[in-house]
Amino acid sequence: MELNTMFLIASLLLNAFLINVIAEQAKDVRALRRKQIQSDPLILDEALAAIVKEKIDTHGVVTAVKFLRETHDMSLLEAKRLVDRITGRSTS
Repeated sequence: MELNTMFLIASLLLNAFLINVIAEQAKDVRALRRKQIQSDPLILDEALAAIVKEKIDTHGVVTAVKFLRETHDMSLLEAKRLVDRITGRSTS
């Protein structure tokens, strides 16, 4: 076997291994997020609550959810729950 072929095979094996590691870590992160959403209530900062309340009053609930998702890297569910909590709606 040529040296270039051996390097190519080694590179492919290493890439496959690293992709597998990344996939496993992504799966772990998703599981931890699900666990956090189910067990840990959202932490609400008073300044953030004021900003979100202003967004709700001026632009509506959908815009407030979009704002939270874009600026605070929240999932749709997290942002919706936070907006519901601020407006006093049920989160169930």
